[in-house]
Amino acid sequence: MRALVGLYFFAGILLLGLGLVFTGPCPNPNGDLVGDAVFVITWPVGLYAEVYRGQQSAEEWIHRQACEGGGPLGKKPASAPLPPPTKP
Repeated sequence: MRALVGLYFFAGILLLGLGLVFTGPCPNPNGDLVGDAVFVITWPVGLYAEVYRGQQSAEEWIHRQACEGGGPLGKKPASAPLPPPTKP
């Protein structure tokens, strides 16, 4: 179990490293440790929301996290307002 959790965290850290090194110039690297920690913990959710269901490529998603400060995690689509409750 420890090895599985360690592999999960290693994958998140590896994604951050790839974003810094292989996605192009990064004049302003993300220095927000809290944001990076959240990314390492929630990277599968971001991958699903931003790449699989969203409009970004995997390279853009990783570059945005490593060099542009991340971003919102899976914005919810606008929904219609709920109707007012009816009285019985």
